[in-house]
Amino acid sequence: MKIAITGEKGFIGKHLVLALKNNKKFKLRLLNREKEDLFRPESLKSFVGGKDYIIHLAGVNRGTDAEIISGNIVTTHNLAWAVKNYKSPARIVYISSIKAEGDSVYGLSKRLAEKKLESFARDHGLKATILRLTNVFGEGCRPFYNSVIATFCHQISRGEKLSVSDSSDKISFIYVGDLVKIITKEILAERKTPFYFKRTVTDECFTVKEIAEMVESFSAGKKPAGKNTFHKKLYNTYQSYL
Repeated sequence: MKIAITGEKGFIGKHLVLALKNNKKFKLRLLNREKEDLFRPESLKSFVGGKDYIIHLAGVNRGTDAEIISGNIVTTHNLAWAVKNYKSPARIVYISSIKAEGDSVYGLSKRLAEKKLESFARDHGLKATILRLTNVFGEGCRPFYNSVIATFCHQISRGEKLSVSDSSDKISFIYVGDLVKIITKEILAERKTPFYFKRTVTDECFTVKEIAEMVESFSAGKKPAGKNTFHKKLYNTYQSYL
């Protein structure tokens, strides 16, 4: 099975590439940044050609409004355009964000990118899957970026004090290793419907304060016990920042 991946150098991308490389069922094709550019759809002919799946991870969540909009909407449109115009049989699997349900510029750009793929599927026969993800954490996630867990693990591992919100709102989290399994399962599902959408959240929901307390307990020498797999995943994440 031939799979192309955008955004392979990002947090999720690195984990996904490592996992798929170890599976003999898959032959990977990564974006050649010297020759292929998501802002130049005519450069993507070889990238999309003959692929079974394209995992679209590339995107922008920091920058000016124009950079965020173009980095998410324009690039997604260009990828879909290339698949359509170069007659690729590929299904695009778009990794979106639960932020698409909010009103930020980033959230709006992700929501419109989703709509762009849906319209290509409806009007042009493109095959597309959208996985709208909850908050992803795990080893290698950048602190002070878009993951409170990464930031807390980084700070506590360096003996720094946390600034913790006292909000009672619970946040759903998903471990990057579990996400990789979900993406792999989606590839192997070989869906027949042109368009498929899934809101990918988990039951592993905690307040920011609860996350802080768990990470602080690790620094005090407490290790996860029992069958609570979330604590083990969080502990492994914390360990990676030491």
